[in-house]
Amino acid sequence: MGSSNRATRKTALCMALGMCLSLMALAPAHAGNNDGSVVGHTAAGATVTVSSPATGFTRTVTADDKGNYRFPFLPVGDYTLQASKDGTAVGEAVSVTVSLGNATTVDVGSAAAELEAIKVTGSSVGSVVDVTSTESATNVTREELHRLPVDQNVTSVAVLAPGVNKGVAGFGGISFGGSSVAENSFYINGLNVTDFYNRNGFSEAPFAFYQEFQVKTGGYSVEFGRSTGGVVNAVTRSGTNEFHYGAELTTEPREWQSSGRDLYHADGTRYLTASDDDYSLTKLNVYASGPLVKDKLFFFLMYEGRDNRPTNTNDAGTTLTQNSSGDGFWGGKLDWHVNDKNLLELMAFSNRNSNTGDVYGYDFDNQARLAKTDEVYTDTGGRNWNLTW
Repeated sequence: MGSSNRATRKTALCMALGMCLSLMALAPAHAGNNDGSVVGHTAAGATVTVSSPATGFTRTVTADDKGNYRFPFLPVGDYTLQASKDGTAVGEAVSVTVSLGNATTVDVGSAAAELEAIKVTGSSVGSVVDVTSTESATNVTREELHRLPVDQNVTSVAVLAPGVNKGVAGFGGISFGGSSVAENSFYINGLNVTDFYNRNGFSEAPFAFYQEFQVKTGGYSVEFGRSTGGVVNAVTRSGTNEFHYGAELTTEPREWQSSGRDLYHADGTRYLTASDDDYSLTKLNVYASGPLVKDKLFFFLMYEGRDNRPTNTNDAGTTLTQNSSGDGFWGGKLDWHVNDKNLLELMAFSNRNSNTGDVYGYDFDNQARLAKTDEVYTDTGGRNWNLTW
């Protein structure tokens, strides 16, 4: 009996240990930040209030005995700061923009107020450099993208940051500081949307769905785990107290495109055929946003219809594939300001896409399409959602 009991205890111990190791091996859910903060200095003991003209959101803190204050976890957007002490305003109200993942430094009230002979005048805009963080990051807002000649995809935004380059031809992806394209992570509203199977892609929403991007190239915190290259962190648009709606049409006709270049060996034999590759793309997105409950509950909804028809030849120029995909995108976001310290956000979108490719024989020298030889089907994307408190 004693030997049997010891064997039973050993078996139970091994099973428990195995279960513990299995639980440790399970990948924890990592969530990236989807907000910002404001820090600064004002009069000691002053009451500092931050408010959003767009949503009516208001939060108040009290500065410490050295005049330092901090507003963490603020939704991205424009705010107004006002400080007061003993019923008297400390300085003038200051406008500040909270950017994604950054702590914006804003001093409220003049430190030189007692020097009556000196008047200091400066910009009301806070520092664009986050002096409280060791991160190397570049922020790009939707308003800035309207002025920049970049293609409408996340990769084109990411390469605006120093040290970021597109991956090798035919493999795709983004390289941060020379790292592999398989060492990066991508987040939308705190949701990790990296393609963990192929490691060189991610679930991507239409350009008009985003509000701000932050490209992290080094020194970022552990909440952005599973990456040794870099991170692209993005937040989507949200509703405000005003109703807005609109539509945007994008078209790229194949007739307006320049031809690709065919590549040849030194002996004149062709090893890459690209001059007959082209595509036509048309996108129409419509959106609406506004309040469901003023100052409390907001919505943003968007739908994009797409018609994408690329044509590709193989390297030898012996086959021609005419593709067609037209699945639409839908996405939305709900923001509930429960109180001045808590915000509940629900985001959902679907980028599911089905592609059909008709494969034909091809005579490159005579640019003649021959008989159909095959038909291929490709399904990509899917539904994504997250709930953030």
